[in-house]
Amino acid sequence: MIAANLAVRVEQMLQPLTWVFLGLAVLVIRSLWLGRPRTAGTCLALLGVLWGIGSTPLTEWLLERLERPYVAGSRQVPMGDAVVMLGGTHDHSPSTVLPFNLGSSGDRPLVALELMRQGRAPNLVLGGASVPWFGRQINDAEFLDVWIRGWRLPAGRTILLAPSANTHDEAVQVATLARSNGWRRVLVVSSGFHLRRGEAALRKAGVPDVYAVGAEFNGSDRMRAELQWSVLPDVERFRFFSQWVHEQLGYWYYRWKGWA
Repeated sequence: MIAANLAVRVEQMLQPLTWVFLGLAVLVIRSLWLGRPRTAGTCLALLGVLWGIGSTPLTEWLLERLERPYVAGSRQVPMGDAVVMLGGTHDHSPSTVLPFNLGSSGDRPLVALELMRQGRAPNLVLGGASVPWFGRQINDAEFLDVWIRGWRLPAGRTILLAPSANTHDEAVQVATLARSNGWRRVLVVSSGFHLRRGEAALRKAGVPDVYAVGAEFNGSDRMRAELQWSVLPDVERFRFFSQWVHEQLGYWYYRWKGWA
């Protein structure tokens, strides 16, 4: 245990973010020594921002507030006409045995497939971004679909959306599918922090009934664990903070555009 903790500390000390943090601390001391209070104050303010985001439970708390309405708990997922997995789960990669790399949102395909395995809906709708493929643009979910069929996973009828630039594009396409197929309820799967925007976009686009199912609960899971304050900032918390900022700005932008 001691060796493991030491290894974590050494790894943290080698992070560039730690060097920036310690460098700012040195500048504060040096500026005070040289009688430059304004410079010291600026460096101290930057130091406080880095510490507040990376060393406190602030980021987990912010994400948890976005995720809270979608935590599974005792919620019973109802039956629906389609499971809709929003894109952003993977990147095309010609370097691996699989044709894709799962990213930080890689839980979404697993949750979507689990809903299909449970028989919650007969249709699986896969959203995704545009990637070039032999002179044409395709939905990157095509690679995921090939993997699903190769494993003979219980995907029911699979429908691939056209390549989408954002969640709004996906929502418009899903609403069109709902109207043409007579779907009443869709089960939308996305990261917990993204569901507020995804759910609102689908409803605004005209899907009659949307039930949100979360995957990837970074803030909620870490809030349940023992939250730790640290002297040195943690890079992972900056990733969480970036997710929170992205979703906050994205949601209000969608509201401004009339997409949510």
